[in-house]
Amino acid sequence: MSEVISFKPPPHIAKELDAISELGLYKDRNDFILDAINTMLSAHRELRIAIACKLYEKEEISLGRAAEIVGTSIEEMKKIISECGVKLKIGTSIPKTKDRAKAVLNMLRGY
Repeated sequence: MSEVISFKPPPHIAKELDAISELGLYKDRNDFILDAINTMLSAHRELRIAIACKLYEKEEISLGRAAEIVGTSIEEMKKIISECGVKLKIGTSIPKTKDRAKAVLNMLRGY
């Protein structure tokens, strides 16, 4: 998923971004900004934890993906999520399980 995000940097930052582009170290401003964001996230574990917990809480990522974002094990991620006050979502809900069971039975019966 690629989304366009734009911002208007202050003049001094815009000049620095232009200089970076002219140096040829990055293909363009976007590549530099992406590298800067990745560097920031790599350097700040607490930020990665907050992001992972928020995305997990919103059910946008799994526990495993949250652990990957933070760079930890699933067991440790369970502790972290709990410490952040987010409720763990364990297992599959009963309605989904029933729906899956019905679908499998219908498939086996040839419906």
